[in-house]
Amino acid sequence: MNDLLEVVNLTKNYHTKKGEIEAIKNINFKINEGEIISLVGPSGCGKSTLLSIIFGLDKDYKGKVIKKDNLKIAYMLQSDALLPWLTIYENAILGLKINKILTKENLDYVNYLFNFYNLSEFKENYPKNLSGGMKQRVALIRTLALKPDLLLLDEPFCALDQQSRLMISDDVYKIVKKEGKTVILVTHNIEEAVSFSDRVIVLSKRPSEVKNIVHIDFKNKSSIYERRKDSNYHQYFDKIWEDLEIT
Repeated sequence: MNDLLEVVNLTKNYHTKKGEIEAIKNINFKINEGEIISLVGPSGCGKSTLLSIIFGLDKDYKGKVIKKDNLKIAYMLQSDALLPWLTIYENAILGLKINKILTKENLDYVNYLFNFYNLSEFKENYPKNLSGGMKQRVALIRTLALKPDLLLLDEPFCALDQQSRLMISDDVYKIVKKEGKTVILVTHNIEEAVSFSDRVIVLSKRPSEVKNIVHIDFKNKSSIYERRKDSNYHQYFDKIWEDLEIT
């Protein structure tokens, strides 16, 4: 596989009234095309800050973020951020409209995603009429509609109940694998990280460093449910839990 992005000696400091606080310290990792990695670590260790730096929202750091030429990155936040005065279909194509790429090909892809997520019959509904899980699916469609090379997911399932969380994470896993998307997922949930990822990067408490990188291999299991049933699942979970416990 080819390197899509590399983080080299990344360091981030915050300036406060009490002085300078070191938040991230010499973080290094690579991500390959088609790979899914998760970032886990204690609250406040800088996981979301890392995504902001990779996306380009935060430029105040030391080190390098080396990206493949013409890399297209999309960033999905914790909140669905749907506009209440637009239908869910209008929300889904908003990025295409802003970027002036409302082509037939792109609209056909949006329609395909609506069918995949069983939302076609709700296209003319407004966000207030949808469940939390359905709104999160629309937010994902809006993100995927831009056909990014790299998808950044910042705890996208955290506001959902357990059943919805499992169902939607399984949907997302299947489609990103089918589409060959590269993903960096931030999560506090070890089960989610293990079942969703090819690699899990375990971060220490602040100042955050890479404590361990756990490679996940479930022998091509095609769904979250199958991966959770694998005999090695609990070994991966226990290893990450141990790394976090001794952080």
